[in-house]
Order: sequence, then C-alpha cells, then structure tokens
Amino acid sequence: MTLSGKRKNDSKNSQMIIIVGILVVAVIAAGVAIFVSTNNSSLGLADIDYSEIPQSRTEDGAFVLGNEDAPVTFVLFEDFLCPHCQEYQPAVHDMIAGLVATGQAKMEFRMVQTNQVSYIPFSLAECANIIEPGSFWDAHDTMFELASARTFNENTPREFAEQMDIPYGDLLTCQPTATQYQVDGQFVQRFDWFTGTPAVGVRFNDGPVQQNALLSGRPTLPQFEQVVAMAQ
Repeated sequence: MTLSGKRKNDSKNSQMIIIVGILVVAVIAAGVAIFVSTNNSSLGLADIDYSEIPQSRTEDGAFVLGNEDAPVTFVLFEDFLCPHCQEYQPAVHDMIAGLVATGQAKMEFRMVQTNQVSYIPFSLAECANIIEPGSFWDAHDTMFELASARTFNENTPREFAEQMDIPYGDLLTCQPTATQYQVDGQFVQRFDWFTGTPAVGVRFNDGPVQQNALLSGRPTLPQFEQVVAMAQ
C-alpha cells in the first residue's frame, strides 16, 4: 500500500482507531480482565423470543421489556463489563421468562459504568436498536455473552456487529450519538442505597424507584415472585 493510500485508509477508520486506543489504554490502566470461567465458557443463556414481548422506553429513554400495564417494574442497574453482572444473567433470564414474558412484571435496564470503557458496549447496544428497532434486548444478551466469554477488546465491536448482523460501519457512525448511558448514569445518582452493580430496584404501578429488602444482593426468581405478590 502506498503512503497516500495508507493515510486515506487511516482517515476512513479514524473513529475506530480512537475508540480502540481509549479502550486498550483504559483496560490496561484499570487492570480489567473479565472472564466467567477459566475455560472461557459463555453464559449459556436460554433463548428468549423478545419479539413476543412488548418493548418500550421510559420518558428519559431507559429500555423497558414487558407488558406496559404490569403493576411491577424491576429496575436493573448493570454494566456489560461487570463480572458480577455477567454471572447474574441466568437469574435475570429466569425472571424474564417467569414474570416478564407472562405479563406479570416489566424489566427496566439502566446502564451504569463501572470502568472507563463501559460506554463503548453501552453505546453499541443502543446503536443496534437505533439501526434495527426492536433489537435492543437481543443486543443486550449478545453483548453480555461476548463480554463474559473473553476479555472485552478491540475485536469485540466487530464480533458484536457480526452476531447482530448489522453493518460494522453503521455502528461506528452511530456510536457517538448513543448517549443513554449518560442519562442512566445521572439517574442512578439519586439513590443513596445504590452501592454497585448489579443492583435491583422496583417500581409499583410506574411510580418512583424504591429499594426493597427482598431485592438486595442478587435476587432469585422466588424473591422476584414475592415482590410481584405484594402488588396483587
């Protein structure tokens, strides 16, 4: 390749170079190494057909899954790059299958950064929904799977694009405009009980987010069911 050709190629891909540079430096500086197990296995999440479940967004843009008339909303504060959040996903899927898919509850996802590069997977997942409306929850699961299977690195965005069947260039173009993670970051600051991810709050009848003792730590399906019973 000639020098001029190289410069042209570099210019065309400058946005990705910036993203990768920030990613690599921040990951090294933070000492981030994210694995679910020593054999690099994926989360093994059960398939959920999200097209069969209503999807919406809150007034401030948070992604919501489930029947809009459900009396209970579970608000999950998570980060794709948080190992504890990754480990918690099978329980989240149990809750979705048992309560959200059946119309008894909704799930609201709030993006909370736990390290300097978390904004990258957040913005990519949001961009998937912008480019392919209705794809956020598949993007949510895909990103958790990719981040947990190996250390999140410069190849992950391209792998995400391939798995979501979305043009890589379209994701890169969209990425700077996807800022829901900033809104969610400000949202979580209002709760003095929030100490880290994952965390779960609850809304009753679309009211304000509350803390509930049953939802402390990493609640299981029986605990979620107890909270739903309280609303009946």
